[in-house]
Amino acid sequence: YSPFLPVTISKGANAKIEIAGTLKIVPHLKGRDPVLISMGNNSQLKIDGDFIIGNGVKIVLSDNARLYIGGKKKESESGITSQTLIMVYDDIYIGSDLLCAWDVFITDSDWHHIEGQEKSKKVRIGDHVWIAHKSSILKGSQIGEGCVVASHSKLAGKEFPGFSLIGGTPARILKDNIIWGRDLR
Repeated sequence: YSPFLPVTISKGANAKIEIAGTLKIVPHLKGRDPVLISMGNNSQLKIDGDFIIGNGVKIVLSDNARLYIGGKKKESESGITSQTLIMVYDDIYIGSDLLCAWDVFITDSDWHHIEGQEKSKKVRIGDHVWIAHKSSILKGSQIGEGCVVASHSKLAGKEFPGFSLIGGTPARILKDNIIWGRDLR
């Protein structure tokens, strides 16, 4: 999308990228940090609808890992602003109409061996979720449809029902039955 934003895509043997829509790579606030998509052997990345990736975004899939991103369905746009890191060891599902701010970390693994702990646990982010800046969505997190994750929040291994305002470290429900929209009215 921008000829001045470097993009690197590396794919291991039999890795597959499927884009069912338009993928735009767009600098945020004139950022110039490169975008990286790194896919291990037999990994799968599916973007199912129009989606925007901003500068400095890094998406890393291990061997045999799967990442699904729903793309735009009902909102005016869906995407990741900038400087976000998504690291997939096994399986992460992100629903449609994502609004992801800058400096967010999403992962399904601890990335180190911890005695007595599962090495990874699926992450599920429902449709129409807004993740504010500097938040961490860690292994086992389940976020329902229509949620907002407040800035600087840390979600780790908990399930949050739909239409909740989630915040804090560790994260908890701050308010329920919320309704939000991407565009100012």
